[in-house]
Amino acid sequence: EEQGWRMLSVVRVHLPSEIPIVGCEITPYVLLRLPNGAISTEDVPETAAVDGHFMRYRWYRIQSDRKVAICSVHPMEQATIQCLGCLKSKIPAAKSYHCSAKCFSDAWQHHKVLHERASSALNENGAEEEELFGRFGSGSSGILSSGSGSMSNLGQSPGVNNGPVPLYPSGSDKSSGETWFEVGRSQTYTPTADDIGHVLRFECAAVDTEKKVPAGPPTSIMTSRVIPAPTPTPRRLIQVNGDVLGHLDMDSQSSSFGTFTVLSYNILADAYATSDAYSYCPTWALSWTYRRQNLMREIIGYHADIICLQEVQLNHFEDFFAPEFDKHGYQALYKKRTTEVSLSCSLSSQIG
Repeated sequence: EEQGWRMLSVVRVHLPSEIPIVGCEITPYVLLRLPNGAISTEDVPETAAVDGHFMRYRWYRIQSDRKVAICSVHPMEQATIQCLGCLKSKIPAAKSYHCSAKCFSDAWQHHKVLHERASSALNENGAEEEELFGRFGSGSSGILSSGSGSMSNLGQSPGVNNGPVPLYPSGSDKSSGETWFEVGRSQTYTPTADDIGHVLRFECAAVDTEKKVPAGPPTSIMTSRVIPAPTPTPRRLIQVNGDVLGHLDMDSQSSSFGTFTVLSYNILADAYATSDAYSYCPTWALSWTYRRQNLMREIIGYHADIICLQEVQLNHFEDFFAPEFDKHGYQALYKKRTTEVSLSCSLSSQIG
Protein backbone atom coordinates (compact mmCIF):
# COMPACT_ATOMS: atom_id res chain seq x y z
CA GLU A 1 0.00 0.00 0.00
CA GLU A 2 1.42 3.33 -1.03
CA GLN A 3 0.83 6.48 0.89
CA GLY A 4 1.83 9.94 -0.27
CA TRP A 5 2.83 12.04 2.70
CA ARG A 6 2.21 15.62 1.70
CA MET A 7 4.22 17.49 4.29
CA LEU A 8 6.20 17.49 7.49
CA SER A 9 4.09 16.63 10.56
CA VAL A 10 4.38 15.87 14.28
CA VAL A 11 3.68 12.32 15.39
CA ARG A 12 4.35 12.57 19.10
CA VAL A 13 5.70 14.91 21.79
CA HIS A 14 6.59 14.09 25.37
CA LEU A 15 8.77 15.46 28.16
CA PRO A 16 11.81 13.70 29.63
CA SER A 17 10.82 14.54 33.21
CA GLU A 18 7.54 15.14 35.00
CA ILE A 19 8.80 18.18 36.93
CA PRO A 20 10.68 21.17 35.49
CA ILE A 21 13.50 22.48 37.70
CA VAL A 22 15.03 25.94 37.71
CA GLY A 23 18.33 25.83 35.85
CA CYS A 24 17.72 22.41 34.29
CA GLU A 25 17.39 22.46 30.53
CA ILE A 26 14.23 20.83 29.16
CA THR A 27 14.53 19.05 25.81
CA PRO A 28 11.18 17.60 24.72
CA TYR A 29 11.17 14.43 22.65
CA VAL A 30 9.63 15.32 19.29
CA LEU A 31 8.88 12.54 16.82
CA LEU A 32 8.38 13.77 13.25
CA ARG A 33 6.99 12.21 10.07
CA LEU A 34 8.86 13.39 7.00
CA PRO A 35 7.13 13.97 3.63
CA ASN A 36 8.44 10.63 2.36
CA GLY A 37 6.78 8.80 5.26
CA ALA A 38 9.96 8.21 7.26
CA ILE A 39 9.92 8.75 11.03
CA SER A 40 12.65 10.95 12.51
CA THR A 41 13.70 12.61 15.77
CA GLU A 42 16.04 15.03 14.00
CA ASP A 43 15.07 18.70 14.03
CA VAL A 44 14.05 20.37 10.77
CA PRO A 45 15.13 24.04 11.07
CA GLU A 46 14.21 26.75 8.60
CA THR A 47 17.73 26.62 7.15
CA ALA A 48 17.18 22.97 6.21
CA ALA A 49 13.48 22.96 5.32
CA VAL A 50 11.97 19.78 3.91
CA ASP A 51 9.60 20.17 0.95
CA GLY A 52 8.84 23.75 1.87
CA HIS A 53 8.24 23.21 5.60
CA PHE A 54 10.26 23.53 8.81
CA MET A 55 9.62 23.10 12.53
CA ARG A 56 8.79 26.03 14.79
CA TYR A 57 8.91 25.83 18.58
CA ARG A 58 7.39 28.02 21.29
CA TRP A 59 7.53 27.96 25.09
CA TYR A 60 4.89 29.73 27.20
CA ARG A 61 4.55 30.42 30.91
CA ILE A 62 1.14 30.72 32.50
CA GLN A 63 0.62 33.84 34.60
CA SER A 64 -2.27 33.71 37.01
CA ASP A 65 -3.58 36.10 39.63
CA ARG A 66 -3.21 33.32 42.17
CA LYS A 67 0.43 32.74 43.12
CA VAL A 68 1.57 29.46 44.62
CA ALA A 69 4.38 29.00 47.11
CA ILE A 70 6.34 25.76 46.77
CA CYS A 71 7.72 23.80 49.73
CA SER A 72 11.53 23.77 49.59
CA VAL A 73 11.67 20.23 51.03
CA HIS A 74 8.68 18.64 49.28
CA PRO A 75 8.50 20.46 45.93
CA MET A 76 5.21 18.83 44.97
CA GLU A 77 3.49 20.37 48.01
CA GLN A 78 2.18 23.90 48.45
CA ALA A 79 3.91 25.91 51.17
CA THR A 80 2.02 27.21 54.20
CA ILE A 81 4.81 28.65 56.36
CA GLN A 82 7.98 30.61 55.76
CA CYS A 83 11.20 30.80 57.79
CA LEU A 84 11.80 34.39 58.86
CA GLY A 85 15.40 33.54 59.71
CA CYS A 86 16.06 32.94 56.01
CA LEU A 87 14.79 36.38 55.15
CA LYS A 88 16.96 38.00 57.80
CA SER A 89 19.98 36.05 56.56
CA LYS A 90 19.25 37.03 52.95
CA ILE A 91 18.91 33.41 51.92
CA PRO A 92 17.02 32.98 48.60
CA ALA A 93 13.35 33.15 49.49
CA ALA A 94 12.42 29.95 47.65
CA LYS A 95 14.49 28.01 50.19
CA SER A 96 12.51 29.45 53.11
CA TYR A 97 9.14 27.85 52.40
CA HIS A 98 7.76 24.70 54.06
CA CYS A 99 4.52 22.81 53.62
CA SER A 100 3.86 22.27 57.33
CA ALA A 101 5.24 22.86 60.79
CA LYS A 102 6.33 19.22 60.92
CA CYS A 103 8.16 19.62 57.62
CA PHE A 104 10.03 22.61 58.99
CA SER A 105 10.81 20.83 62.28
CA ASP A 106 12.04 17.66 60.56
CA ALA A 107 14.26 19.66 58.21
CA TRP A 108 15.65 21.97 60.88
CA GLN A 109 18.98 20.19 61.42
CA HIS A 110 19.84 20.62 57.76
CA HIS A 111 18.00 23.92 57.33
CA LYS A 112 19.90 25.71 60.08
CA VAL A 113 23.15 24.97 58.28
CA LEU A 114 21.95 27.40 55.59
CA HIS A 115 21.69 30.11 58.22
CA GLU A 116 25.14 29.32 59.58
CA ARG A 117 26.76 29.28 56.16
CA ALA A 118 24.99 32.48 55.10
CA SER A 119 26.11 34.23 58.29
CA SER A 120 29.68 33.02 57.82
CA ALA A 121 29.71 34.09 54.17
CA LEU A 122 28.46 37.55 54.97
CA ASN A 123 31.07 37.96 57.66
CA GLU A 124 33.88 36.88 55.36
CA ASN A 125 32.71 38.11 51.99
CA GLY A 126 29.34 39.52 51.09
CA ALA A 127 29.66 38.20 47.55
CA GLU A 128 29.70 34.52 48.57
CA GLU A 129 25.98 33.98 48.32
CA GLU A 130 26.06 32.91 44.69
CA GLU A 131 28.64 30.24 45.42
CA LEU A 132 26.66 28.91 48.37
CA PHE A 133 23.26 28.79 46.78
CA GLY A 134 24.20 28.49 43.13
CA ARG A 135 23.96 30.55 40.02
CA PHE A 136 20.38 29.38 39.61
CA GLY A 137 19.36 30.46 43.11
CA SER A 138 16.01 32.14 42.89
CA GLY A 139 17.01 35.37 44.60
CA SER A 140 14.29 37.90 45.20
CA SER A 141 12.09 36.54 42.42
CA GLY A 142 11.95 33.22 44.24
CA ILE A 143 9.24 34.64 46.49
CA LEU A 144 6.26 32.97 44.98
CA SER A 145 3.14 33.35 46.98
CA SER A 146 0.38 35.63 48.00
CA GLY A 147 -2.33 33.02 48.31
CA SER A 148 -4.23 31.34 51.08
CA GLY A 149 -1.33 30.09 53.17
CA SER A 150 -1.90 29.63 56.88
CA MET A 151 0.84 32.09 57.78
CA SER A 152 0.22 35.81 57.32
CA ASN A 153 3.81 36.42 56.28
CA LEU A 154 3.39 34.48 53.05
CA GLY A 155 3.68 36.87 50.16
CA GLN A 156 4.54 39.83 52.37
CA SER A 157 8.30 39.70 51.90
CA PRO A 158 10.06 42.39 49.87
CA GLY A 159 10.96 41.67 46.30
CA VAL A 160 7.78 39.82 45.29
CA ASN A 161 7.77 39.51 41.53
CA ASN A 162 4.15 40.10 40.57
CA GLY A 163 4.78 40.80 36.92
CA PRO A 164 7.78 39.06 35.35
CA VAL A 165 8.75 40.58 32.03
CA PRO A 166 8.36 37.96 29.29
CA LEU A 167 11.17 37.40 26.84
CA TYR A 168 8.79 37.99 23.95
CA PRO A 169 5.98 40.28 25.21
CA SER A 170 4.07 40.04 21.92
CA GLY A 171 3.58 36.33 22.43
CA SER A 172 1.03 36.52 25.25
CA ASP A 173 -2.28 34.70 25.06
CA LYS A 174 -5.32 34.89 27.33
CA SER A 175 -7.60 31.98 28.05
CA SER A 176 -9.94 31.32 30.97
CA GLY A 177 -8.59 34.28 32.92
CA GLU A 178 -4.99 33.16 32.55
CA THR A 179 -2.26 34.76 30.49
CA TRP A 180 0.42 32.82 28.65
CA PHE A 181 3.66 34.71 28.13
CA GLU A 182 6.00 33.54 25.43
CA VAL A 183 9.38 32.83 27.04
CA GLY A 184 11.28 30.78 24.47
CA ARG A 185 11.60 30.09 20.75
CA SER A 186 13.76 26.99 20.55
CA GLN A 187 13.17 23.30 21.12
CA THR A 188 14.96 23.44 24.46
CA TYR A 189 14.17 25.72 27.38
CA THR A 190 15.84 26.32 30.74
CA PRO A 191 13.38 27.42 33.46
CA THR A 192 14.34 30.55 35.35
CA ALA A 193 13.44 31.85 38.79
CA ASP A 194 10.55 33.77 37.23
CA ASP A 195 8.97 30.44 36.24
CA ILE A 196 8.82 29.04 39.79
CA GLY A 197 5.29 28.01 40.71
CA HIS A 198 4.04 28.35 37.14
CA VAL A 199 3.10 25.82 34.49
CA LEU A 200 4.96 25.82 31.17
CA ARG A 201 3.52 24.92 27.78
CA PHE A 202 5.57 23.67 24.85
CA GLU A 203 4.22 23.99 21.31
CA CYS A 204 5.62 22.75 18.02
CA ALA A 205 4.26 23.05 14.52
CA ALA A 206 5.29 22.55 10.92
CA VAL A 207 5.48 25.95 9.23
CA ASP A 208 5.19 26.85 5.55
CA THR A 209 8.53 28.30 4.44
CA GLU A 210 7.02 30.90 2.11
CA LYS A 211 3.92 31.97 4.03
CA LYS A 212 5.58 31.69 7.48
CA VAL A 213 2.37 30.34 8.97
CA PRO A 214 1.67 26.93 10.57
CA ALA A 215 0.49 24.31 8.13
CA GLY A 216 -1.89 23.00 10.76
CA PRO A 217 -2.77 23.25 14.46
CA PRO A 218 0.27 23.08 16.76
CA THR A 219 0.99 20.07 18.94
CA SER A 220 1.37 21.09 22.59
CA ILE A 221 2.20 19.60 25.97
CA MET A 222 2.13 21.10 29.45
CA THR A 223 4.49 20.63 32.36
CA SER A 224 3.70 20.57 36.04
CA ARG A 225 4.64 23.63 38.09
CA VAL A 226 8.26 24.69 37.95
CA ILE A 227 10.07 24.17 41.25
CA PRO A 228 13.32 25.69 42.56
CA ALA A 229 16.36 23.47 42.67
CA PRO A 230 16.18 21.78 46.11
CA THR A 231 18.95 22.58 48.55
CA PRO A 232 21.38 19.64 48.64
CA THR A 233 21.75 18.06 52.06
CA PRO A 234 24.90 19.50 53.69
CA ARG A 235 27.67 16.94 53.90
CA ARG A 236 28.92 15.84 57.30
CA LEU A 237 32.65 15.73 56.66
CA ILE A 238 34.95 13.74 58.92
CA GLN A 239 37.86 15.75 60.17
CA VAL A 240 41.13 13.87 59.56
CA ASN A 241 43.65 14.07 62.38
CA GLY A 242 46.95 15.54 61.28
CA ASP A 243 48.77 12.60 62.93
CA VAL A 244 47.93 10.38 59.95
CA LEU A 245 50.73 12.15 58.09
CA GLY A 246 53.24 11.42 60.80
CA HIS A 247 54.51 8.25 59.15
CA LEU A 248 55.44 10.11 55.96
CA ASP A 249 58.98 11.26 55.33
CA MET A 250 58.48 14.95 55.99
CA ASP A 251 62.23 15.51 55.70
CA SER A 252 62.24 14.77 51.99
CA GLN A 253 63.15 17.49 49.55
CA SER A 254 59.58 17.79 48.29
CA SER A 255 58.38 19.06 51.66
CA SER A 256 60.23 22.30 51.07
CA PHE A 257 57.79 23.18 48.32
CA GLY A 258 54.88 23.50 50.72
CA THR A 259 51.54 21.69 50.79
CA PHE A 260 48.60 21.33 48.42
CA THR A 261 45.11 19.86 48.56
CA VAL A 262 43.68 17.08 46.39
CA LEU A 263 39.97 16.32 45.86
CA SER A 264 38.85 12.97 44.43
CA TYR A 265 35.20 12.74 43.38
CA ASN A 266 33.16 10.06 41.59
CA ILE A 267 30.46 12.05 39.82
CA LEU A 268 28.33 9.03 38.74
CA ALA A 269 28.23 8.94 34.95
CA ASP A 270 24.95 9.89 33.35
CA ALA A 271 24.98 6.51 31.61
CA TYR A 272 24.70 4.85 35.03
CA ALA A 273 22.18 7.28 36.56
CA THR A 274 19.09 5.33 35.54
CA SER A 275 15.71 4.99 37.22
CA ASP A 276 16.22 1.23 37.36
CA ALA A 277 19.43 1.59 39.36
CA TYR A 278 18.15 4.47 41.52
CA SER A 279 14.44 3.84 41.80
CA TYR A 280 14.24 5.89 45.00
CA CYS A 281 15.23 9.08 43.12
CA PRO A 282 12.77 11.18 41.10
CA THR A 283 13.65 11.35 37.41
CA TRP A 284 14.42 15.07 37.52
CA ALA A 285 17.02 14.48 40.25
CA LEU A 286 18.81 11.97 38.01
CA SER A 287 18.91 14.24 34.96
CA TRP A 288 22.37 15.41 33.98
CA THR A 289 21.32 19.04 33.54
CA TYR A 290 20.26 19.09 37.20
CA ARG A 291 23.17 17.11 38.65
CA ARG A 292 25.97 18.85 36.78
CA GLN A 293 25.29 22.24 38.38
CA ASN A 294 25.20 20.78 41.88
CA LEU A 295 28.36 18.79 41.20
CA MET A 296 30.30 21.78 39.94
CA ARG A 297 29.06 24.00 42.75
CA GLU A 298 30.22 21.53 45.39
CA ILE A 299 33.51 20.62 43.68
CA ILE A 300 34.57 24.24 43.22
CA GLY A 301 33.45 25.03 46.75
CA TYR A 302 36.22 22.87 48.21
CA HIS A 303 38.88 25.15 46.64
CA ALA A 304 41.20 22.19 46.04
CA ASP A 305 44.50 22.68 44.25
CA ILE A 306 44.08 19.42 42.31
CA ILE A 307 40.71 17.86 41.40
CA CYS A 308 40.38 14.25 40.25
CA LEU A 309 37.03 13.11 38.83
CA GLN A 310 35.91 9.60 37.98
CA GLU A 311 33.17 8.34 35.62
CA VAL A 312 33.45 11.35 33.32
CA GLN A 313 31.87 11.00 29.90
CA LEU A 314 33.85 12.58 27.07
CA ASN A 315 31.03 14.80 25.85
CA HIS A 316 30.41 16.02 29.41
CA PHE A 317 34.10 16.84 29.79
CA GLU A 318 34.29 18.76 26.52
CA ASP A 319 30.94 20.53 26.76
CA PHE A 320 30.77 21.24 30.48
CA PHE A 321 33.63 20.39 32.83
CA ALA A 322 36.53 21.72 30.75
CA PRO A 323 34.99 25.18 30.13
CA GLU A 324 33.66 25.43 33.70
CA PHE A 325 37.03 24.54 35.23
CA ASP A 326 38.69 27.07 32.96
CA LYS A 327 36.42 29.80 34.34
CA HIS A 328 37.69 28.99 37.83
CA GLY A 329 41.37 28.99 36.87
CA TYR A 330 41.91 25.26 36.43
CA GLN A 331 43.66 23.43 33.59
CA ALA A 332 41.80 20.21 32.78
CA LEU A 333 43.08 16.92 31.35
CA TYR A 334 41.11 13.86 30.25
CA LYS A 335 42.30 10.24 30.37
CA LYS A 336 40.31 7.48 28.71
CA ARG A 337 39.81 4.16 30.41
CA THR A 338 41.48 1.22 28.76
CA THR A 339 38.55 -1.08 29.49
CA GLU A 340 35.67 1.19 28.58
CA VAL A 341 35.60 3.79 25.85
CA SER A 342 32.78 6.03 27.05
CA LEU A 343 33.89 6.67 30.65
CA SER A 344 37.19 8.13 31.79
CA CYS A 345 38.91 10.21 34.45
CA SER A 346 39.55 13.93 34.53
CA LEU A 347 42.37 15.77 36.28
CA SER A 348 42.25 19.51 36.90
CA SER A 349 44.81 21.72 38.58
CA GLN A 350 44.84 25.40 39.33
CA ILE A 351 46.95 27.57 37.05
CA GLY A 352 49.89 29.16 38.80
